[in-house]
Amino acid sequence: MTSIYLDNSATTKVREEVIAAMLPYLSEHCGNPSSLHGAGRRARQAVERARAQVAQLINAKPSEIYFSSGGTMSNNTAILGRADFIEQRNLGKHLITISIEHSSALSPAKQLRQRGWDVTILGVNQDGIVDLKELTKSIRPDTSIISVMWANNEIGSLQPVEQIAEIAGARNIHFHCDAVQAAGRIPIDVKKVQVDTLSLSGHKFYAPKGIGVLYVRDGVRVNPLLHGGGQERGLFPGTESVANIVGIGEAAYQISKELQINASHLRDLQKLLAQRLTRYGSVRITGPRDLDKRLPGHLSLVITGARGAELVEEASARDVFISSVSACSSGGGSPSHVLKAIGLDDDEALGALRISAGRFNTESDVRSAADTIAELISARTINLGAVLHHIGHQHLNSFASFQ
Repeated sequence: MTSIYLDNSATTKVREEVIAAMLPYLSEHCGNPSSLHGAGRRARQAVERARAQVAQLINAKPSEIYFSSGGTMSNNTAILGRADFIEQRNLGKHLITISIEHSSALSPAKQLRQRGWDVTILGVNQDGIVDLKELTKSIRPDTSIISVMWANNEIGSLQPVEQIAEIAGARNIHFHCDAVQAAGRIPIDVKKVQVDTLSLSGHKFYAPKGIGVLYVRDGVRVNPLLHGGGQERGLFPGTESVANIVGIGEAAYQISKELQINASHLRDLQKLLAQRLTRYGSVRITGPRDLDKRLPGHLSLVITGARGAELVEEASARDVFISSVSACSSGGGSPSHVLKAIGLDDDEALGALRISAGRFNTESDVRSAADTIAELISARTINLGAVLHHIGHQHLNSFASFQ
């Protein structure tokens, strides 16, 4: 049986065009970009070409693109590096973030609290979306950083980042956005959405693992966390991973050409998954049901009476690869902080599944995988007919927006 991979929110496969672009820089083109000879210049040119390709994906200037080791390094540098800049100037030490941020953004915020910062962590509604009025009310004269993700990795919710950027900009507050999940699935335009810093990770849009991006708007100051050479203008010192940088550049170039058609394809697969899996009364969608507020291709569920981690293992034994919670968390042993933030109790949160389609998935893949997952869910449903009768029209109404 051919395996079906539906865990694209955790990581994506490296596309063939990316591998082809990288291979010369893993063999004959071995120069260090800092070297002055021809091989070094060739490597430098490759890095700068990739910088321009990534800039085009988000409508930025090449000078605003910095290559990092991944989304975690980018988020940490954006938050802690900006905080260091603020501390050196004795500016206000108040940060606002939200309760469902990725751990690589929440943990730096909590570290700042230990350093004497006031940190406000705002709640979200049942769809996982922050209330703009509450955010505005939380702003104080000493607020210097707002950090809110674009798209949530576990429940697919899209935050109103354009409005948040306007709120922050009007008050001269640094706005950082973790856009790791958004890249390649929805348009990102940093001229339209006036973020100050923004994080990307290559392995979420068909580039290799171990390469990321931090966008820093021209004129914005962020201090480095590491110190050494002058690579990446000192923000991320250390010899550049040229092949990986070429890879993320090629991936950005390819995905930018097909962004609209890819989003439409992912929406179709998303609807198909929802139609097939929400037939069961034990299944409830988490996150937004309004597709305009949800990441394309992403479906998250909780299954009453089940354990998501067990379902993942059983699906894996049948060569269907899905997930229970974020791959960056504990692996399903403890309830997700995201699901608890939207009101689920511990038992409900442990019954979570996440199914995330990608550009290489087909309708046939999704139908086959959905049948496998449905069979596993059905085996755990006691007296299914009675459950379906109990939920009645309430379930149908909750599913209507996926039609």
